[in-house]
Amino acid sequence: MDTRKNYLTYCKGHAIDNLRDMQGWDISEYGCDLGMKLTESINVDGSATYNTYEAQEYIKEWFNEAAEVYEYEKSNYGEVLHNPFERPEAFMVCMIIYGIENMLSQCPTVNRFWNQKRLLSKTLINRIIKDIESISSINF
Repeated sequence: MDTRKNYLTYCKGHAIDNLRDMQGWDISEYGCDLGMKLTESINVDGSATYNTYEAQEYIKEWFNEAAEVYEYEKSNYGEVLHNPFERPEAFMVCMIIYGIENMLSQCPTVNRFWNQKRLLSKTLINRIIKDIESISSINF
């Protein structure tokens, strides 16, 4: 049985899980940097799956979104930073980072402190989670 989540569901889950983990910490963050904070560990590790085959399977599952990320990188950076055929785990990490950043840019709560540093209180985190849960698409 295939238990892989679609791209939107995976990104939502990753963001929400990491926000919940932050509850009770004394963390202040700019809204525009929150996506990088939520993906910091996978970005440092270079993998969300710690398994090349599993990353390849996710990229297959997320084929349409992978094509959008590929084109997004190509048009914004002039090149694709991580070739999905050579470094699928790194490409998957980039996909998650871009997806979460896109979702957060759609959150009214995060937009209110986009360029301001705010303490991520339990109340603020819960508002962000509610915003994320209402998102229906990631668009590049």
